[in-house]
Amino acid sequence: MTFTKPVVGLHDFLNSKPLLHPIRHGLLEAPFRLEIDTPAALADRFATGDLDMALIPSIEYARIPDAVIVPVVCIASLGRVETVLLFSDMAVEDIESVAVDPKSRTSVAMLQIIFKERFNKDVTIVKGLEDDPEMLLKDADAGLVIGDAAYSVDHDRHVVLDLGELWFQYSGRPFVHALLCCHRGEKWEAATAALQEAKEMGVEHRELVARQEAKNPQEAQRMIDYLMGRIFYNMGERELDGLRFFLEEAKKLGLCTRDELEFA
Repeated sequence: MTFTKPVVGLHDFLNSKPLLHPIRHGLLEAPFRLEIDTPAALADRFATGDLDMALIPSIEYARIPDAVIVPVVCIASLGRVETVLLFSDMAVEDIESVAVDPKSRTSVAMLQIIFKERFNKDVTIVKGLEDDPEMLLKDADAGLVIGDAAYSVDHDRHVVLDLGELWFQYSGRPFVHALLCCHRGEKWEAATAALQEAKEMGVEHRELVARQEAKNPQEAQRMIDYLMGRIFYNMGERELDGLRFFLEEAKKLGLCTRDELEFA
């Protein structure tokens, strides 16, 4: 019998590097073919069937009809996250339009929910062509950046708001930024077990990952604080509650088509 390896998609933002570390450094044998892409591209490729499993933006789970959750790993935060930032030269109450970086999907939905439910206003979303903060501000009242690009936002020059912090103030719940999915009816047990092991090993190596990725000691400490204090990888009851609440709110605003959680 020929064993067909599933194709698994992960992104390589800093918050995913602990998951990649055991695979890239041969600490475990991956029973799958790994593909690296941006979160948005992973969602698109998963939706077309190009990927068998993928770590996709959580809002995309609720937009892809046959996506089911593989609850062994996620990327979540509780409160301040530092890598999902809204920035502007005006007070948040005066913002009417937001230019979003092209990698943003779940964060855009979170932004729309926060503006509607907390500030009672709808904002116009302008799709940016790049993730350069200053370029985004040329197209709208505010900009939204995610991932590593968030560290290039000038906090002295702009009003900067952490969406993870705003979300927690609004909901009192964690926010699940990305989750692992496969297609309904498929079970890739060996790949799932390997990804769970990669998560457990990666969590143990977070400080090492940060030091390997950093350009200097100051950046290394920032990355250590981020990976060990801001980001969580277990999909527990707390995270599921936060995910369920987010999807319910998103569905109310017409941002997705379903809010139930379906598992592989």
